[in-house]
Amino acid sequence: MSLMILGTGRYAGNPYYVERFYVNLYSVEELCFMLVDKAELLDQDIMQRDMVRWLDEECDLSDLAHALYALLNQKGSTAAYVGTILEYVCLYPPEVIARTEEIVRDNEGLSPYERHKAKADYLLKERRYFAAMELYQSLLARTPDTEKFLQARILHNLGVACAGMFMYEQAADWFMKSHETDNRQESLLLYLASRRMNRSDKEYIDYIAEHPEYHDASLKVERMVERAAGTFEGSDENRMLVTLQVFKEEGNGVFGNTAPYYNEIERLTAGLKEEYRAYTV
Repeated sequence: MSLMILGTGRYAGNPYYVERFYVNLYSVEELCFMLVDKAELLDQDIMQRDMVRWLDEECDLSDLAHALYALLNQKGSTAAYVGTILEYVCLYPPEVIARTEEIVRDNEGLSPYERHKAKADYLLKERRYFAAMELYQSLLARTPDTEKFLQARILHNLGVACAGMFMYEQAADWFMKSHETDNRQESLLLYLASRRMNRSDKEYIDYIAEHPEYHDASLKVERMVERAAGTFEGSDENRMLVTLQVFKEEGNGVFGNTAPYYNEIERLTAGLKEEYRAYTV
């Protein structure tokens, strides 16, 4: 038997839209979940009078709203703002609330560049690749040359975003720029992996032969590719395709019915297309 959780306030007739996270909130419990789940990404932008007004008018939480208005007027910290909401609602145990406040408090010490990167990192994690790239490129243009480590991380993640959209040529360029900035091994490996994905076997082998300095790294890439191939071979999609291939071959010789094979191919392809569209929103 599942436990019933009593709500605080009322369910909002009009949602509160949190632009950064692309989410509509209909209750203070949903707000609490977002604050805990996205604690690493919270900053002063979350402290909005519109949110407090929504809690007051839509969720009927005037006591909480008055406390938050006081914090805003006193220019209180983001950690205090988040903690006030979580403690009022009591959806989470004290240790979770304390840990969330600690995370938010630590993030308040980040530089403006690091906070901006955190927003782009969230979009990248959510596979919103175009939006992430726009933020990364905007940040890269404003990051001073003294921030070499940060520049390298931005360049690397631009490569990740391109690879996520199957733009392997562009991904390779970003990964190499990242590697040249801080000489990190991970960026070099992904540079070689991107080149491998965008070249025939012969072209890639010829490239490695022309660059003996990449020989050891290329061996690591091959091991990465083998592990990735093994993961796909064990996936449900691949097992289904293998099974259907058997039916197709037997159908041609016995039943003359290849429709299930091509129907499943169409279904899997449609799923991949939908997933790709979601990446590029």
